[in-house]
Amino acid sequence: MKRSVRSRGFTLIELLVVIAIIAILAAILFPVFAQARESARTISCLSNMKQIGLGVRMYAQDYDEEFPMGTYPGPRNWEVNPDENPYPTGPDAPNQCLDNFGLGKGFNPGDGGPPYAGCSYGYEFYRTLMTVQVNPYTKNKTIWYCPSDSHHRPSADNIALGAQSYHWFPAWIYSFRASWNPFAANATGADLSNENPSEKISNVSTRILFGEPGMFGWDGPDGCDGACVNANGNHQRGYNCIFFDGHAKLVHYHTKWKTNPASGWPPNESPMDPISYTGVD
Repeated sequence: MKRSVRSRGFTLIELLVVIAIIAILAAILFPVFAQARESARTISCLSNMKQIGLGVRMYAQDYDEEFPMGTYPGPRNWEVNPDENPYPTGPDAPNQCLDNFGLGKGFNPGDGGPPYAGCSYGYEFYRTLMTVQVNPYTKNKTIWYCPSDSHHRPSADNIALGAQSYHWFPAWIYSFRASWNPFAANATGADLSNENPSEKISNVSTRILFGEPGMFGWDGPDGCDGACVNANGNHQRGYNCIFFDGHAKLVHYHTKWKTNPASGWPPNESPMDPISYTGVD
């Protein structure tokens, strides 16, 4: 008589052990995968910024070594917040019109967006860079979008509005010691009063031209020198920057008082150091 053979299945305990092992491995590996993905996005963002920096320098070669001015009538030696939207629609609506000089009002650069509102600060500054001044050299508007930026995505609507990822930041409130500056008493680092954006300035390898979200002193894990910590920023370790000589690198958080220009906050925490900084880690 032939005996039937039955295959032995897993016991409940064995199944639970296997599930527990899988859960432990997932808990270990998923953060690693997330970090690897973010690292790749940071590198891709850095590549975008290098291309923008190259486009700016190519522009300068055609315009007597002067950098593009965006929507301003002269060199823009101050930051321009990329979240300021002068239009009634878009990711940063409701609209806000700053530096309402009326320059270029009604102009349409042919990017599919609305006519200019005449607001120099914000979207229209970047629209001009993206379409009129830098794009003839780069031929690619998607480089203005960081893959880690969930707020401004490279959609046709955002491109047409100038809603993009990067932040013009050649100087800020700590860069000037003149009496017109209400923060002159808190100035730190190099005085940039006579250093309008161009290839003729001092310290081209250490002075920032563009940054990205997380750069303002009240943003990121070092916000307000640790007093207003938040997740406002594209990357976990810092923010990418383009420097005046065209190179780009990640600037780590907790170094905002040491960059050129400094971008820390609040002003009363400024080291008020007259030294012209030569870079940060």
